[in-house]
Amino acid sequence: MSDTKGTKTNRAPPPAHPGPAPAPAVESLPPAQMLAPKALLPVPLRRTAIAGDALLSACRARLASISESQRAVASDFTAMALALTGLTHSNLTAAGDSFTALFTARSLVDAVEIQLGFTRRSLDAIVDGSTKLGEIGLRLANDAAKPMLAPFAPG
Repeated sequence: MSDTKGTKTNRAPPPAHPGPAPAPAVESLPPAQMLAPKALLPVPLRRTAIAGDALLSACRARLASISESQRAVASDFTAMALALTGLTHSNLTAAGDSFTALFTARSLVDAVEIQLGFTRRSLDAIVDGSTKLGEIGLRLANDAAKPMLAPFAPG
C-alpha cells in the first residue's frame, strides 16, 4: 500500500462561485471589436441674466398675446349675443304681428296669406341672421388667432 494515503495535500479548495472571465487586453482585440472612445459630454449651459431676461420677456409677450386673443373673443361673443338678441326680438315681434293679423282675417284665404307672409319673413330673417352670425364667427376666429400667430408672421 502506499504512504500517500494518510498525508494531506496542499491543494486550494475550488471557488464557491466562479468569477468573471478576465477581460482580454485591448491590444489583443481585433480592430472591429475595439470600442470607440467615449464622447465627451457637452458642457452644461450657464445661466446668465441675459438668458433669464430673454425668457421672461418671451413669456410676457406670449401672455400679452393670449390676453389680446381673449379680449377679441369676448368682444366678438358680445357682438354675437347682441345679434342673436336682435334676431330673437325681431322674430317674436313678427310672430306677434302675424298672430294679431290672424284674428282679423275674414276668410281662410286671408289666414293662409297671413301665415305664408309670416313664413316668408321668418325664412328671410333666418338667412339674414345666419349670414350675420357667420360673419361675426369668422371675425371672431380671425381676431382670436391674430395675436397668437403674430410672432410667426413673416417680415
